[in-house]
Amino acid sequence: MTNQKSKIKNQKTVVARASFVRNAPRKLRLVADAVRGLSPLSAIEALKHLPQRGARPVRLVLEQAMGNAKNNAGFSPDRLLIDTIQVMGGPRVAKKSDVHARGARFGRGTRVKRLSHVLVRLKEV
Repeated sequence: MTNQKSKIKNQKTVVARASFVRNAPRKLRLVADAVRGLSPLSAIEALKHLPQRGARPVRLVLEQAMGNAKNNAGFSPDRLLIDTIQVMGGPRVAKKSDVHARGARFGRGTRVKRLSHVLVRLKEV
């Protein structure tokens, strides 16, 4: 077990995150699944051509992680690989009141705006 911990500590990783993104986590996860495991440069090119609205915040976090790797850690962009992309659910904000009946269990007719947190971890190969 100690060998695995030492290997994890020796790996060079860079993290970037975005909080309170105004997209539903379910929709952002579809975009994140499309680029998981790619190199960041090819993932950014793929995200530029995706029609989903959630592609833009994922692309911006990925570009932020690449900037962190280049400026803070001194990694070369050619030697980076996407280690993990996590999309976590954020707070749910009541958007507006809806007047038709939905029953007592479904928020009494309020529409909910879902927010997300995106975390990207890059590793050097």
